[in-house]
Amino acid sequence: MDQFLKGQVSVLSSFPPSVGRDIAVAVVKPLAAGLGNPSTRSLLRTDRQVKWTMEVLCYGLTLPLDRDTVKLCVDIYTDWMMALVSQKSSTPPPISRDPNLYVQRILRHLYILFLPRSGQVSPVYLSLCQQVLSSAQSLARESSVMSNETWQALLHFLLRINHTLLAPPTPAGGLSDLSVAVLLEVWLLACSRCFPCRSLWQTFRQMFSSWRHQPAVVEQWSRVAAGLTSRLIPQMFGPSFPPFQVPDEDASLVPPDMEGERLSHTWFKFLHLFSNPVDLIGPAAGSSLDEDVQLPGIFFRAMRSVSVLVDAFLGTKLSTEPEPTQNQLGVIERTSEQTEHLLPNTELGARSQSRDRLPSLGFSVIRSPFRDRLPSYGFSRPRSGSAPPTPVNFPTTPEAPPIKSSSSSCKQQTPSSPHHWKSSFCPPSSCPPLSSTPRCPAHPLRCNVDSLLHLFGSWLFEAALITSGKQADVTVMSDRWAAGRAEACGTLCRIFTCKKTAENIQSIYLSRFYLVLLRSLQDACPPVLVSVLLNSTRLFCCDLRGVNLLLPSFVSVLETVLLDRDLIRFKGLVSPVDLRRSSIFILLSLMPLPVQLGPAQIQNSVDLMMGCEDATAGDFLSYKPRLCSLLIGALQTETDSSNIQLLLATILNVVHDMAAAEAPPPSPDPGQSRRSDHRNQEVQFRATSGTSRTRTPTTQSEAAVLWVHVVRLLTQRLTSQWRNDPAVCLSALEVLGGLAKVEVQVEVSERRRAVGSVCTYIVFQCGRPPPLHSRDLHSIIVAAFCCLNTWLTQNPVLLHQQECLLEVLEIVELGISGSRSRQDQKVVWKDDKDLNPASLRVKEAAEATLSCIMQASGAGPDASFRDNALVLDDSSLKRSRYFVLEGSVILATMEPTPDRPDQEPSPSLLVILRGPSGHHSWTLQLHLLPKDGRDVQAAVVPRQPRLSDEDAGQRRSINHQLVLEHMERVPSVGADQSIPPLIRTEDQQQLDHLRVTLKTQQEIEAQPRLSSHSVAMATCRPPSPVSCFQVTRLFLSHLGLLTPESVKDPGVSSMQPALLSLDSSLPGFSDSLRRLDQLPSRNSDCAFVFYMRAGQKTPREILGNVDKKTSISGPFLDFLSSLGCPEEVGGASRSELGAVLGDSGGGVFDGRRFVLKFADALTEITFIVPSSHTYTDWLKCYDEAEHTAASSSNQKRAEIRPSEDIRSCQSVSSFFRSDSKLLIVWVERFEDIEKFPLTDLLLETRAQTETGSSNIQLIFIHPLKTGLFRICFHGNASTKLGLVVPLVNGMVTSRRSLGFLLTEMVSNCSRRCRLDSDSAPPPHVRRKHLINDIVLCYKSRCSEPAFYTALFQL
Repeated sequence: MDQFLKGQVSVLSSFPPSVGRDIAVAVVKPLAAGLGNPSTRSLLRTDRQVKWTMEVLCYGLTLPLDRDTVKLCVDIYTDWMMALVSQKSSTPPPISRDPNLYVQRILRHLYILFLPRSGQVSPVYLSLCQQVLSSAQSLARESSVMSNETWQALLHFLLRINHTLLAPPTPAGGLSDLSVAVLLEVWLLACSRCFPCRSLWQTFRQMFSSWRHQPAVVEQWSRVAAGLTSRLIPQMFGPSFPPFQVPDEDASLVPPDMEGERLSHTWFKFLHLFSNPVDLIGPAAGSSLDEDVQLPGIFFRAMRSVSVLVDAFLGTKLSTEPEPTQNQLGVIERTSEQTEHLLPNTELGARSQSRDRLPSLGFSVIRSPFRDRLPSYGFSRPRSGSAPPTPVNFPTTPEAPPIKSSSSSCKQQTPSSPHHWKSSFCPPSSCPPLSSTPRCPAHPLRCNVDSLLHLFGSWLFEAALITSGKQADVTVMSDRWAAGRAEACGTLCRIFTCKKTAENIQSIYLSRFYLVLLRSLQDACPPVLVSVLLNSTRLFCCDLRGVNLLLPSFVSVLETVLLDRDLIRFKGLVSPVDLRRSSIFILLSLMPLPVQLGPAQIQNSVDLMMGCEDATAGDFLSYKPRLCSLLIGALQTETDSSNIQLLLATILNVVHDMAAAEAPPPSPDPGQSRRSDHRNQEVQFRATSGTSRTRTPTTQSEAAVLWVHVVRLLTQRLTSQWRNDPAVCLSALEVLGGLAKVEVQVEVSERRRAVGSVCTYIVFQCGRPPPLHSRDLHSIIVAAFCCLNTWLTQNPVLLHQQECLLEVLEIVELGISGSRSRQDQKVVWKDDKDLNPASLRVKEAAEATLSCIMQASGAGPDASFRDNALVLDDSSLKRSRYFVLEGSVILATMEPTPDRPDQEPSPSLLVILRGPSGHHSWTLQLHLLPKDGRDVQAAVVPRQPRLSDEDAGQRRSINHQLVLEHMERVPSVGADQSIPPLIRTEDQQQLDHLRVTLKTQQEIEAQPRLSSHSVAMATCRPPSPVSCFQVTRLFLSHLGLLTPESVKDPGVSSMQPALLSLDSSLPGFSDSLRRLDQLPSRNSDCAFVFYMRAGQKTPREILGNVDKKTSISGPFLDFLSSLGCPEEVGGASRSELGAVLGDSGGGVFDGRRFVLKFADALTEITFIVPSSHTYTDWLKCYDEAEHTAASSSNQKRAEIRPSEDIRSCQSVSSFFRSDSKLLIVWVERFEDIEKFPLTDLLLETRAQTETGSSNIQLIFIHPLKTGLFRICFHGNASTKLGLVVPLVNGMVTSRRSLGFLLTEMVSNCSRRCRLDSDSAPPPHVRRKHLINDIVLCYKSRCSEPAFYTALFQL
């Protein structure tokens, strides 16, 4: 007999069964009749009567269920138990006086009901057991007078009945869920009111470990553990820590008054009730029972519960996404929302698949002498069974919904029940699908890795290595346990990748973790492999000691995933898109390692793990071709839009890093040609700060090989498979523009091919049917023109090729007019064409390309040329004349004064042209003879020698021979008749008159010879040089502008004349010109750079870091020097830079005296490093940003500052007014990203602006111990146009490429914002509009005679 029943056997058991049954029936019926009547008094008045009656009731519980006797006994006992809750008249007085004593005996008697008997699965039996359990549950909930002994008896009672129902070999019945749920809830109530003793806990743990083979046990244990954890986390980490969301019914299991140490002790003891889940495998491995088929599912559910608890302590939350379901056949069913989502602020994101296989790199190339000289890269080919995809053209690309970042609970819909319990366990017919839902980053206040491993490490490590050691059995080695093992491996990966920056992990944990990874990657079990890849996206960028030794194993696994199109092995486990995305993120962090670590030796980790003495060794650099092969192969295999964008960003990073690593050291010559027009001004800053961005080498290298293959692949896909995907096309065009800036020595034909592909792409997009034209399509075309501009400015030699120039000009014509004049064999004249561009934005982009062609080909001046003549003052305004050419260019002319008083005058003119493409100035001087060093006056008017006195008046006869001798002998030709003869009848009279006049003149000249004295002749001398040349008139005349057709009376015709004068005397004219000069001719962007030390939270602390060099790290100054060149603002001189830069940590570039400027032919970016001195300036600029009208104080400052300085100063206020804000933050500790005081820095606490935080883009840069830099991007991929490249969240880059990639990112982000905005026209359009306003306001309304008169009066 059970120990619990000793002394509880009724005396009626000694009599024949019929006697006991009759007595029980006779006693029970009158007692049960008075239970429901409140006015009925109990028949039992004394303690002796009650005890005798309980003996009868105890025997009645053993009777068969075919009659109502057992039910009546249960009703009586459950009614008497409520004496601890409320007193009733039907309750015997002895029980009312001492309810605890009698309830303890009642519980021992009620245990008899749960003993095995026939008909145990009948509905009557189940309802009786449920009634008892519900009464026990109500008793624990509602009673406030229960003694400690009664609590102990109640817990013993529940333990015994659960052990009877759940302990092997008894199969679990229909009561398993309810009995376990009641036990756990009552135990929690006991912990809150009467904490169980240690021996009772030990009994509970021993019994519970024998119930683990029941699915209901692990399910209910998981609910309680989750509910306790949700209450424990706020107590441990505070209210700022992310709450652990659990279903309401699970959270309500924990009593509200449980807190403090009692809560933590209860949580710890409940957590270890289940013991090690790996113990489930021991008996299962040697058992052949049919019920053991449930053990793998139970093991998986237990490990999933542990995984959820780990995520709760890390502060990570899953986004709300429907759980994958299984149909009746066990096939995994997923919704479209699970397979189609972008990756905004998560660390997952991107997809791709397509492959054209041919030589070397996997796509066809035309053999050329240059390619024959290139070394073979040996790029990987697709795995067997992965056929090349067929390109499919889609008319439109649907938008993918963004991932939601809100947390989700694990609620499951169950039928409502009055007993507050549920069972959602369903043993999977196959390995269940693994969760690929993106997780939010771990919270900065999370606990350390060692703390989590002390708590859960032993379970997780053993579960992850169940296929090794003594448990290595055939059954264990099967895939039945793969789901639980995969969950354990994924949890370990999440724990280690959440390592804090300055955290040290015990070596024993690291070694065991690496062993788990190597085993998992070597075994290649699909569920385990998927779990490792999904949860290791940050493994190589969190500074784990020795993690780089895993490079060979991960490369092998990535090849099996990224180069396989179908992924049949992983079907049903996870979405192939999500699996590839995670693999791509791992590849992002692996790509810089070979170049960064270089010759460092790395041994085969698998051989080391197996204990092989002859483990193969190599260096990291040897993996560079393999990784490049994997990258190209993945790009050819992928078909998902966002995955392709990630790979495109990786390609630009890799190509530039390889090119920069192979580049020779920068030349110390300050006059060396640089990409920026300010490069020759940064020598002093470079000497102080260290390194800077360098151009890539001009020698054949591996970077050149990769560049050629990448450009060919991108251009081929851009014009074929990708041309219908706007997001991929935008990213591909941005990457192509970046590759154009990577200068490697390749054949000009390769660059020519890239330009031709971009032109072909523009033709295709412009030629789409009108119904398919949309704003997004036109944005793509505008981006393609921008890419074309970049290639032309970076490779101006292409414009020297006639075919390339004609092709580009045809594309410009297509963009401006909507069609090309040369189409097939038909030629349409310009006058016969109708201007019908695709859109105004496309036309403006084509006009910008035309201006770019003029400048790149040498037909126009450099757009960045500036001259001091643009400074406008009163004297220059009075001496200048202003004209408008063709209604689009303002021409200013001024005759300069001689530099020296003794300088002889010459026709000189200062010409300033202000047009849409910028402002340019020339100094012109008219010379009748070439300038060969001779005196100007001598060249203009040669002096004649003076005649002597004796020679004066004397004439010498000179025989002038006008025609040849014997002219008549020369035969005449047709040309002789070109001059008509003078002998004509109508001219005879005039000839006679001419003869008379000549004869008279001869007679007069012959008179002095007849006289006897000589006549003195006056010497012929040249006139004195003129000093007023009217040079403006000469200049306009030489240009062919002073013609009746070009100068028209504005009142006669409504057409704008080709030449129009402006009235500079009108008020406001000089201010309008100043505003025009202040408008940049290139895309002008601005970004702020901050340095955030570990643990800082306030803006004052962050802004004060850059004041002193001791407050920052050395690489930060190198990073600043790679962004651009110092430029003086606010009247500062360049000589001051060396003095103020000495002890500065970069704060000298705070915008007061100096800024960092990056500029090329198309873009200029101002980088400002705010310091503590400029905190008040931020406040002023923010206040000024609220006023749209320009104040007079701004105009006064414009008069005393050069226009470029004004733009630099106004960039701060324009930053606050812009639709998008870009901040670059250098963080010493990666966890501080969540603490960055963005709101305080932008001063949004003082005044709310229309621009919300969603429009703010943050680029966080975190230095790693390997010398690489980890990128965290907040605000990317929030639009329908997809990711902005080349920097993406989770990328790792090197110091060599950081500055280049960052300037590209700033430029691309600003360009994307301009594409999305209707209020951001291109710079040349803004200048054109302002020029039109100036012409309308200040044109001179004078007649043609007055116009010419004014020219002669100069």
